[in-house]
Amino acid sequence: MSKLAEKLQRVYRGSAPSMGFRKSAEADIPPLLVVASLSKTSPADAGALAAAGIDAGILGVKGLGAKSYAQLAEAVNYIPLGISLESTEKDVIAKSIGIGCDFVVFGLKTPLEAVDKEDLGRVLRIESSLEPGLVRAINGLSLSIDAVLVDGEEPAITIERLLIYQRFTDLVDKPLLVTLSSMITEKELGGLFEAGVNGLVLPEGLTAESLADLKKSISRLSRATRRKPKTAAILPRLGGELETGVEEEEEEDI
Repeated sequence: MSKLAEKLQRVYRGSAPSMGFRKSAEADIPPLLVVASLSKTSPADAGALAAAGIDAGILGVKGLGAKSYAQLAEAVNYIPLGISLESTEKDVIAKSIGIGCDFVVFGLKTPLEAVDKEDLGRVLRIESSLEPGLVRAINGLSLSIDAVLVDGEEPAITIERLLIYQRFTDLVDKPLLVTLSSMITEKELGGLFEAGVNGLVLPEGLTAESLADLKKSISRLSRATRRKPKTAAILPRLGGELETGVEEEEEEDI
């Protein structure tokens, strides 16, 4: 099993409300995972980020070979490293995966067979504008998906974006990752966490100092503030479109 997939499951399951006393092991589960973009990062700087506490790294395919990958993997002390796939050609994808990555990030146009490899972590990248019916359909894919990454590089965390993340939390029964174009404030971090986000993909150029500050802010997040996903249903509409509806909880008689 992919190392990143294991970390994602621990965070995803640990974030769910539990009854009674929590197990002591849950104290070791971080509220959010931190993934760094390392395509333009030197091995030395990547090693500093790993020491500061990143949980995984994402690399671009361009200019990446087996030797450079091995050097970077050693520099970050073998934390999970993944590749962001841009090509949809099977041969190109096979060559990229062949260097030994732990997981891949890929889009909706990626051929199924190209990423159907045993023990490979799979993160499906989607746009925030993806139609809700298709978002919900991710749950039923024959290809096992370990997480969904909502792409987009807006300069600020807006109310609209938080609503989108909350809706995706209702629709998808998998860990939710989001990309950031810049470092965020503690208030924005809290908003993402409360919306149900499970991990952050940080931009290039991140310093170990700023990462350390972010990790401190993450450690102060309270799991009691995370919203509980509701069960969503796909409702038919006239014209063949799909509409999602959230099932209301029945009130108990007192």
